[in-house]
Amino acid sequence: HQQPCVQAFSRMVKMWKQGCTRRRWCMGYERRSGYYTVYKQMYRMERQTVYKCCPGWVQHDNEPGCLHLLCSDGTCFNGGKCSEAGSQVCQCPAGFQGPRCQYDVNECTAENGGCHDQCCNTIGSYHCKCPAGQKLQEDGKSCGDMDECAVVNGGCQQGCVNTHGSFHCQCQAGYRLHADGRTCIVIDPCTSGNGGCSQICQNERGIAKCECHPGHYLSADNKSCLDIDECAEGRARCAHRCVNTLGSFTCVCNPGFELGADGRQCYRIEMEIVDSCQDNNGGCSHHCEHTTAGPRCSCNDGYRLDFDGKMCAELDECETGESCCSQFCINYAGGYECACKAGFQLNADGCACDALGGEEVDAEEAAGFATAPGLQFRGPPQLLRYTLGTIYEDEDPRGELTLVQRVVCLDNTFGNDCSLSCEDCLNGGRCNSEHSGCVCSPGWTGIICNESEYVLCFEFSM
Repeated sequence: HQQPCVQAFSRMVKMWKQGCTRRRWCMGYERRSGYYTVYKQMYRMERQTVYKCCPGWVQHDNEPGCLHLLCSDGTCFNGGKCSEAGSQVCQCPAGFQGPRCQYDVNECTAENGGCHDQCCNTIGSYHCKCPAGQKLQEDGKSCGDMDECAVVNGGCQQGCVNTHGSFHCQCQAGYRLHADGRTCIVIDPCTSGNGGCSQICQNERGIAKCECHPGHYLSADNKSCLDIDECAEGRARCAHRCVNTLGSFTCVCNPGFELGADGRQCYRIEMEIVDSCQDNNGGCSHHCEHTTAGPRCSCNDGYRLDFDGKMCAELDECETGESCCSQFCINYAGGYECACKAGFQLNADGCACDALGGEEVDAEEAAGFATAPGLQFRGPPQLLRYTLGTIYEDEDPRGELTLVQRVVCLDNTFGNDCSLSCEDCLNGGRCNSEHSGCVCSPGWTGIICNESEYVLCFEFSM
């Protein structure tokens, strides 16, 4: 059929127009579009249905299909022949049925075809079938177990175990069965408890191998990691001192040096020498000595340095056994004195007690002055010290007894009952350096500078 096709083209045409220079009208050119039509020959497809009849069928009067049976050579299948009479088109041999003998007779419908398990019908015949994992026996009807492992190991990568009617795969030590039930993959023992390793666990074909971080070594159990003492083994190579740490070490320099960038060498540093005892006596309660390492504290006699290395605590020589007294020991702040029993006098060495040549002191009198009021003792009459004066012929035998009181008070207090403090000093008196009494102005005496003399005297008859 003919199909029109319109084509376009352009051309220049002469035109009169107004507004030209010096003229009202002038000739010019303008572009115009032109069109023309051509025809081309086209083809189109028209569909029609044509019926080709199968053997045994025929089409009548242009009917839409092959609707009529026709028995001829090739109409009957499976050895069937055209029937001369009756409605059946073909006469079928044994095992087949249908108008054209195209259907197989199901032999399995009668007693399952004699099969012990499954019966499968086929064209003109049948056969028995066994379930998975079993195979047909020689009689062609009964089923027996089939050893799947006998054929390509059952498809298992490693081990194959046959069971009745089935089988399963198994893997060697260090492997586990994959989800496909046949492939074996390596077990990673490090995923469970780090394989028993204390630090690093490496998987080597399903076996855990333990390793350690730098600065450690593997112990004899091949699992635990122990620290390497680089200082003891000489690996550190520190210029001055080495301090071992867990898994490593640190170099330390002596005073007056600083550690270099390599962490091992020590370099002398220029620094201004400052007396560490200038500020607050270096924190020492008694004596301070400046050293390159800082202040070094020491104590007066009768004191010992406390655990903090700064404060000085009183040393009780009587309790520690450091005194030389043969009988009684009297302790006081910063020292001690010895005393003797009745009938003895202190030796010139200040330690031993010598027996008196005269009559012994009456026990009741000795007990009398031993319990003089206002005296405090650390123990039974250890604080008692007495002296006998010279006996003249024309005088009554008398003696002078001097009692000395030694009491140690705490918390910067003093006095017989430790009830006095530095605030109680009178008449211009000031507290001493140990805060254990008052230092009086000239002309005054006494524990708080309130009297001119402090002597307790007792007389007793011999």
